[in-house]
Amino acid sequence: MGFKTSIIIPHYNRYDLTHARLYELYNHVPMDNVEIIVMDDASPNTDIYDGIAWWEEHYDLDLKYYKNEENLGFGGNCNEGAKVAEGDLLVFLSNDVIVSGNFLTPLIQLIAEVNGPALGGGHLVDWKSGWNEVVVDGKEMIIPYIAGWLIACTRKTWDLLGGFDPRFGIFDYEDLDLSTTAYKLGIPLVSLVRGWNARYPYLHHISGATIYAMAIDRHSQTIKNKDVYHRKWDGKWDGFIERLSNV
Repeated sequence: MGFKTSIIIPHYNRYDLTHARLYELYNHVPMDNVEIIVMDDASPNTDIYDGIAWWEEHYDLDLKYYKNEENLGFGGNCNEGAKVAEGDLLVFLSNDVIVSGNFLTPLIQLIAEVNGPALGGGHLVDWKSGWNEVVVDGKEMIIPYIAGWLIACTRKTWDLLGGFDPRFGIFDYEDLDLSTTAYKLGIPLVSLVRGWNARYPYLHHISGATIYAMAIDRHSQTIKNKDVYHRKWDGKWDGFIERLSNV
C-alpha cells in the first residue's frame, strides 16, 4: 500500500464486538504494512486480556493493545490511539461497524486522490441529521460532517486538526466538531458514501452498540454536547461559512 496504516479500534467492555472486528479485518482487509491498535478506555471488564492474548498466539497480525488509566470518552480514547500509532494514515474504526470486505484500499485511494490534507470516512452526512443545524446571521445552515464510526486522515492532517476536542467528554458531537474544524482550516471532507441511510457495500454500522451498554442517558448527553458545540462555534463562522453554502 506504499505507506503504513494504523487502524485504531476504540474499545469499552464489549469484547465480543472487538473480537468480531479483528476477525473480519483479518479475513477481508489486506494487512500488509497495517497495524491494528485496540484502545481500551479503562474498561472494568477484563475479558479482553485473554482475548488479545489469544489473538497474539494464534494469528500473525501487527496487533497492539493499550489501556487508559481512566475513562477518557470516545474522542479522548481516539486521541490516545493516535499518539501511539506509527502509521502515516490513521483510520479510526468503531468496534460496532461490521466489515464484510476490503474497505481499506478504496479509502486509502480516496484520501490520496485529494493530494493534500483531507478528512475522510464511512459516509458524509450532508443534510439535516438532527445534529448539524446552525443559525448564522439569521440564516439556517447545514454543517456536513464525517460520521465518527469511520474516520480517516493522514498523520499530517490529524496534527493540523488537533484531534478530537476533549470538551465533548464521553461521546457525541466530537465528529461534527472535527469536521467543522476541517472546514475552518480549508480541509475538504471526502467520503465513501453520502447521506445517513447510504450503505457502503463492505461496512454496516450497528450504531451505538457500545454506548447503549453504558449506564448513561444518551439523550441528555446529546443535548449537553449540542450546547457545547454551539457555544464553541458561536460567532466564529466568519471566513469559512461561505464554503458550507457550496457543498
